[in-house]
Amino acid sequence: MKTTYRIFLITIWMLIGFSFVVSAQQYKIIVHNSNTTANLSKKQVSAYLLKRKTRWPDKKRVYPVDLSSRSSVRISFSKEIHRKSVSQVRAFWQQSVFAGKASPPSEKNNDQAVIQYVKTHQGAIGYISNKTKATGVKVINIK
Repeated sequence: MKTTYRIFLITIWMLIGFSFVVSAQQYKIIVHNSNTTANLSKKQVSAYLLKRKTRWPDKKRVYPVDLSSRSSVRISFSKEIHRKSVSQVRAFWQQSVFAGKASPPSEKNNDQAVIQYVKTHQGAIGYISNKTKATGVKVINIK
């Protein structure tokens, strides 16, 4: 009986530990260095990336940028920030384009391309892997 109980406790402990690893944020939000924003909510980040908000508080135009739809970071980002799958976000953009409302953000193949885009566009906002060094851009805290 003691062995079964120990195995049960070890299994529970491992599952709890694994859930913390899985839920760890895989991305960080980046903006141009001149951006005065320090904190954003997930809802605000989503609004900027989905072009529902097109101006920063200082009235500068927002230039969102996405990672490739095949990126594991984008999959995590879409799920946590937009609360949608990547395919649902793509469907949103197809409807927006068809309705003549807006076109999707520029898509980049890797973190370095996103960083370069954000560096060269003053109102830019994007996201990169949490493991990538965000050189030359500002990292935003998510509230």
